[in-house]
Formats: sequence, C-alpha cells, structure tokens
Amino acid sequence: MKSGGKIFTFGSYRKGVNGPGSDIDTLVVAPRHIDRVRDFFGELAPMLKNTPEVTELTEVREAAVPVIKMKFSGVDIDMLFAKVEYKEVGKDLHNLLDDNILRNCDEYTIRSLNGCRVTEMTLKFVERNIEAFQTTLRCIKLWSKARGLHSNVMGYLGGIGWAILVARVCKDNPMMEPNQLLNRFFEFYRDYEWGPENPITLCDIANNANAVSFHIPQDLLYVPDTRAVMPIITPAFPSMNSTYNVSQTTKNVMLLEFEKAAMITGELVKNKGTSCITWKRLFKKFPFFRAYEHFIEVQVQSGNEDDHKAMIGFCENKIKHMLKKLETLDQKIGGILEFRPYPRGYRLQNEDFPYTDAYYIGVRIRGGVVPKKNMKIIDLTETRRLFFEGFQKAIDETSNVRVQQLVMEKKFDLRVDYKKRE
Repeated sequence: MKSGGKIFTFGSYRKGVNGPGSDIDTLVVAPRHIDRVRDFFGELAPMLKNTPEVTELTEVREAAVPVIKMKFSGVDIDMLFAKVEYKEVGKDLHNLLDDNILRNCDEYTIRSLNGCRVTEMTLKFVERNIEAFQTTLRCIKLWSKARGLHSNVMGYLGGIGWAILVARVCKDNPMMEPNQLLNRFFEFYRDYEWGPENPITLCDIANNANAVSFHIPQDLLYVPDTRAVMPIITPAFPSMNSTYNVSQTTKNVMLLEFEKAAMITGELVKNKGTSCITWKRLFKKFPFFRAYEHFIEVQVQSGNEDDHKAMIGFCENKIKHMLKKLETLDQKIGGILEFRPYPRGYRLQNEDFPYTDAYYIGVRIRGGVVPKKNMKIIDLTETRRLFFEGFQKAIDETSNVRVQQLVMEKKFDLRVDYKKRE
C-alpha cells in the first residue's frame, strides 16, 4: 500500500537557535492506517535500535506526548508521532498550520502536532525582528541552563515556554537590540502579575471548539485554572498551558533569578562599556550543591540498560510530585522551608543496581526565619508514604506492561532519602 510519510522539525532547531549539545525535535507525520503502538513503537523503534548510527534509544510511551529518544551519530533526537486523516502523506504537505490537519486526530497526535504548529506560529510573530529574537532566545537558553532553570519535567520552563516569553518581549519591542531585549525580558517578567487570570499570550487564546467543524477533546482546550501559578499559553489551536508543571516553589525560584538577572543586565545596558562587570556574570553557573546543605534524593535504580531506559522516562514524569508533597509538608510546619529542584539526574555507582540515576531537591530554611527549638525540620515519613502511594497508583493504572513487569519482578527500585552535604 502506498502511504508515504514526512518528518518535520520543530523546537530550537527549527527556530535557528540550536547549539552544540542541543537535541533536534522531530515529528513523524503518517497517514491514517499507521498506528502509534503497532507501527511507531512496535516496528520503527526496533528498526532504529538495529541501525548502527543509533545509540541510547529510549521509548517513552507513558507521557502526554509519547516520544522515542535516541542519539543518531552522536546527536540527540526526540522523535514524536502523528497519525493524520490522510490516505497518503507526501511532499505536498508543506506545513501543519491548517487547523483541518487535526480532524479525527486522537489527543496524543494533537499534542504532538502542537509542537510544530506552535513553533511556526511563534516564528510568525517575530518575522520583522527574527535575528534579534534568535539572538535573545539563544542567550535566554544559555542563561536558563546555567542557572538550573531549563527543565519542564522538574517544574521549570521547557523550550516552548522560554521561546514564547522571548517572542512576547520581541513582539512588544520590535526596535530593541538584543542587549536591550534581555534587560527588558528580565524586568518585564520580574514585575509581571503572574496568575491564572493573567496568562502570557502572543495572540487571542484559541480555545473555541466551534471554530472548527470537527470534534476536539474538551480537555485539550485551554480553560483558566486557579491552580496555574505561571500560565504561558501556546498560540496555535487548540491553545494549551505550556507550564502546567510549574509549582509555587519553582515559580519563586524563577522570579528570584529574574530579579538577579535584571540587576545585572540593567547595569550592563546603563553603563555600556564602563561597567565593572561583563556579560559573563549573567551566565555564571548556579552552584546548586554548594548553595544547599540539605537535600531530598530520589534514586531510580535498574539492573540493566534496557530496563533502565524503560523506567527512567516513566519515573522522571512522576518525580515532580515529590516536590508537591514537600510543599504540603512545609505548609504543615508554617511555611519555613525553601525548596529548589535540580533540573536533571546524576548517574551514581551502585553494586546492586548498576544503572542508578539520582535526582535532587535542595532544602533550606527561608532567610530571616528562626525555627522553633527542637523542631524536626525535615521529616520524610509522611511525604515518602504519600509519594509511594501515588507512584504505585500510577504503576497500577499504566498501560505500559513492561513497566508493570519490571516492578513486579523487582528488577527496578525507587528510593527516597534525606542527604546532608558533607
């Protein structure tokens, strides 16, 4: 059967802001008779594993946007899948902006298509000053990674969130140069009245289901959520909140970093050429393990590489729930603690489980707070119990049979511990 297919790029690569070490986001668009589970994960993934250029392939099936992650000739590739209501997909499919591309698509496909659609829409809003946008976004990416703020999974912002924030500033200030845009960026978002009633947008929110002649699942349409602490809404239909993982804790961390960066860039712009500091100061790496003495450590442990790849994507998506449990613990003792999650995991040595990744949340007492005498500041008993109950529920409800098998056969372990810096 002639069917075809086409690969689109999106994210930093499509925006022209990728650099050394950046991944390439890709979307495989296939016709209606191609199936995600049977063909994309069931046939394409094994074919890729047997390709000499491909290493470190991981299937992340249990996610809002299922993905195959891999290295191709040393380059990180994230590959998404979209099945559209076409008999054939060929070279004549030039872009995905026509809303009719969503007709009869399932939720996974609509979310996957949204990556490309949001990227293209974002670029349209900065056509007049595209070079300033690209330079500014490169700087923001470099800054956010240096300061440990680039991780959607851990409750910060991912590529889409940072790009929309930069595009908004560029759109509102089309005549500014990148150095001015950087200062404006930090000042604007430092002072912004963040909240569910005041989301960041590039255009009118596209959440009217009647705008198209076909069904769109209601839960994909953006509805103001009182729990959203830092809503950044995507511009393509159906509009979505790109920052649903942001918590009050990670929002506070980002606002603090906006304040620091606004002071640095303000000084550099105001005293151009005469300032005692340089732009290197803006990109100084945050010393996470020196800034905190106390840590919550979450270890994901597996016996071999294949098992670990199967579990790591599943577990990373659940670790952010630990932060919410810690926030609940803090509220019970009067809100005296400050938390800061590290944006990525570390590989540890472990004789029992050769493949062990550890994730850390820094904990310290808020400045100016004096705890009560003999108060036990970090008590993980209840928090650990609630976290594991939630994790077990996720295991029971998942459709990923392999994940369930690994847990039942005890080929995987998850640990939550308190650590103090030596």
